[in-house]
Amino acid sequence: MLMVGDANRVPTVLVVDDDASVRGLLGYVLHDEGYEVTEAADGDEALQQLIMAAPDCVVLDLMMPKVDGIEVLRRRRDQGLATRSRVLVLTAKTDPQDAVWCWELGADEFLTKPVDPERLAREVRQLLARTTSELRHRREVGLADARERDRLEQAFSPRDP
Repeated sequence: MLMVGDANRVPTVLVVDDDASVRGLLGYVLHDEGYEVTEAADGDEALQQLIMAAPDCVVLDLMMPKVDGIEVLRRRRDQGLATRSRVLVLTAKTDPQDAVWCWELGADEFLTKPVDPERLAREVRQLLARTTSELRHRREVGLADARERDRLEQAFSPRDP
């Protein structure tokens, strides 16, 4: 059984996605890994849960109705919600600028869908094991990589005459 900090406490993961089947699959995989899993169907619900109790990790989709994942990250940062929670963004968006925004707003990891369930479990496990300084370093590396990809895409994209 996985433990965080207090040897008697099971780590908690909040899965935020507007697709019930995705939430169910991710919840199943993470529960099978030994995590206590809660779910939110949209950004509003996620923010309410973050106000009530900070999970150890949040797996956050970006494209949701009402309040999207970027806005969840922004409000989390601006309101100081769940500041010790690790945030793994899991999205179908592949634009490097999306990764930059997420890291600038405090996300700790950025993965694109579809993701192999074993990889997701490994990423959450590694994310929870990292120290704050390791997370800060990973975020800076991620920002630099995403900005460089964005710069290269702009440099080599076809230009309108």
